[in-house]
Amino acid sequence: MVLFGLSIPSQPRAVFPTLSVMLLLTLIMLLPAATLQALKLDRESFVAGEQLWQLLTGQLVHHDWQHLGLNLLGLLVCWALFIDHQQGWRRWLGVPLIMLSSSLAQVYFDPQVRFYAGFSGTLYGLFAYCALTDTLQKRWLGALILIGVCGKVVYDIFTLPEFSGLAFAAHAGGVVAGLLLAFLCKILTLNHS
Repeated sequence: MVLFGLSIPSQPRAVFPTLSVMLLLTLIMLLPAATLQALKLDRESFVAGEQLWQLLTGQLVHHDWQHLGLNLLGLLVCWALFIDHQQGWRRWLGVPLIMLSSSLAQVYFDPQVRFYAGFSGTLYGLFAYCALTDTLQKRWLGALILIGVCGKVVYDIFTLPEFSGLAFAAHAGGVVAGLLLAFLCKILTLNHS
């Protein structure tokens, strides 16, 4: 399929995983407000050893529709830039690890925030994973994107005010997990060659 002069893969294998994630995030946003609140990552509950499942559900729920819209747009951009790494479900198997890393980083490195919600930490991890995978395959656009993603995280860590509202720790946790996952996949691929 050609859209705006760009050749975009339209096979179900190339489109279905990303669209499924986007649909899931949108459907979750339609849940009642009380349910959405219960799905958010509550730092105090987690530290008390309660509601550990919120480490995952906090990544799937959003504060509002604008927040969701930005993350859906980010997913589309990631898909468009890195379609090679998102075809089929196999490449998505590492996403729960990125989600966990993002949530844990938010809990332990940004204790001022009690409730965390949003897919952006996972999205940063997906960008890092795909960009490093491209870089390891000597696709240099991936290297530029990787520098940009890592640079943004480092910039946020050192320059954001304490109560900025931006989940810089979740973003950093997602990036770290995405990078580790890309290296692990590369090592496993080399071992099977």
